[in-house]
Parts: sequence; C-alpha cells; structure tokens
Amino acid sequence: MDSGLRLLREGGLDAVTLRAVGTLTGVSRTAPYRHFADKAELLATMSARVLDDLTRHVRASYSDQDSPEERLRTFYESYIRYALAHPQEYRLLFSSALKSAGKYPELAAATDRAIQELVADWPGAEPHADAGASRARLLALVSTAHGLAEYTLSGHYRHKGIDPQDVIDALLDVMRPVPAAR
Repeated sequence: MDSGLRLLREGGLDAVTLRAVGTLTGVSRTAPYRHFADKAELLATMSARVLDDLTRHVRASYSDQDSPEERLRTFYESYIRYALAHPQEYRLLFSSALKSAGKYPELAAATDRAIQELVADWPGAEPHADAGASRARLLALVSTAHGLAEYTLSGHYRHKGIDPQDVIDALLDVMRPVPAAR
C-alpha cells in the first residue's frame, strides 16, 4: 500500500501498476498479484485508505465547532485543504478507474465508515437513520465540497480572481434560512 501511494504521489495514476509496486517494495514484480487480482483492486484498496484518512482529517477539523454554520464552514475548508495537500490521493477517490467501486468490499466499508463519521454529528442526523437518507446527506456535503476542491485544484478560482473562502461564504449565505415576510 505504501509503495502504491508513493507511486501515485510521484507519478500519478498511470504510474501505479502491480509490477511497479513489486519493484518499489523490493519483492518480485509479480508478488503483488498474490494480493490483488488487478490494478483496479489495488486502486480500490488504496482509495479505502485515502478515504479513511480524508474522513479523519475533515472530522477532526469540525468536531469542536459548536454552531452548524461554523461546522459546515470548517468541513468545506478542511476538505479543500486535504485536496490541496494530497492532490493525487484526492483525485484517486474520484478516478474513473473506480467506476464499479461497489464490487470492492474494503472500499464499500470505507464509504460506510465515512458516512457514519461525517454525517452522524450533523443536525438532524438520527442514530438509526435510513441508510439511503444518510448516503444522500453525505453525498450532498461531499458533492459541494468536491466542487469547491476541484475548482481550487484546477486553478479556476485563482484564474477568475476568486478566493475559495469567498465561495464558501456565498454558499453559506445561500443556505441560511430566509426570514419570513411580514
């Protein structure tokens, strides 16, 4: 796993092959095939580790915030920070190489852990909530955070002269309840 992540960091997704992992690890080039059926399985296992790391990072950042708005702000900020600090690992999570991620139990388990960790503490979350509703809640948070992170990583905000923090502020403004008209 460490060798796979190192290859990913240094050369991107194309650099990660089972043979390269074997070489970097110092074992035979075919030894990784005893542990992984193919590159997709290796990437799914790596993704599970990255998702656990991202989840710990994000949850640790907002868990001490009291107000829902500050929790959400901190959630978005820490998500972007993680993507900027670990761009290759972050992109792996959304790689087309994992289109059928559901067939990898370790990645499915990491996704379930992320849902439990990231969604459970939000206002309105129920300890025994419907799994579909929990997944939808997580996807709403992650979809927005992913857009923020992708625009930041791609330089789109910088190119437009926009600070990601300004976008987070605007997003939080849009989400605030509108006072009832009298």
